[in-house]
Amino acid sequence: MKLEYRDLSSSRPGHQKRSRWLSFGLLDFFAASLLIFVISVYLVLPKQIERMVDVVFYDPSINSYASYRCIQDRTTKHRFTQSRDVRELRASVRVVNYAELNRLGRPQPDAGCFAAKGFTETVTRWEYFFGWFMKAVS
Repeated sequence: MKLEYRDLSSSRPGHQKRSRWLSFGLLDFFAASLLIFVISVYLVLPKQIERMVDVVFYDPSINSYASYRCIQDRTTKHRFTQSRDVRELRASVRVVNYAELNRLGRPQPDAGCFAAKGFTETVTRWEYFFGWFMKAVS
């Protein structure tokens, strides 16, 4: 039995070199499409985006919560402060994360704060997408 060596790099028409674009794999194509999608979504969104606040003030005695902006702007009818003129918080009011509210017995938002859209804050689109990174670095 005689073994023959065939040169696979020959210039025969059946063995042409694959195009550079065809040498990309499925994961490379998926990563490039995802990158293009993320960049286009970032550029299409407005420069200012509204997102939910992270921290709210919760009063267990009335089972209600309000944001800092509502307390500062006095749209809460002084339910969370000592008096209308003094913005000092009551002793029963505590600061909680917005995500923890379901654990506290499903409190109701303050009606004045909800009407004034006090539970949203306006941030730049850079902070909306990459704010977590800036918090992690600092």
